[in-house]
Amino acid sequence: MKKLGYSLFAALCFSSAVKAQTVDYQYLTVAGYLNFYLLNINACQDYHPEVRQQAYDAEKQLYPWLTKLEQKLKGADADNKILSDVVQKRREALNMQISEGDFTLDHCKAIVKLLTADGLDQAMLKSLN
Repeated sequence: MKKLGYSLFAALCFSSAVKAQTVDYQYLTVAGYLNFYLLNINACQDYHPEVRQQAYDAEKQLYPWLTKLEQKLKGADADNKILSDVVQKRREALNMQISEGDFTLDHCKAIVKLLTADGLDQAMLKSLN
């Protein structure tokens, strides 16, 4: 879980850096936020079969938001290189967490619960509405 905390902190720092580079930084921040969950939920499906079906169900919560994000980015002045870097950094952080054995079943259960029961942060997603 400490790796998760470091990843979130790095994302917040990165979103501040993006603000200076593009007008549509909020979309890049939301992209990083949604991709965090998408990458994690996909890894849960692969590495923890005990929660595979719940992870598939939880993943469905992301699709409407990812569709909205895609529509917003089509007309936005978002730099695709920056967006690609956001996703790549998320993937690298997750791969490190997996390789260090910190990607636990409890982590997956928490991600699934967050997506299915608690819900995503609506303040974070308000730019997509």
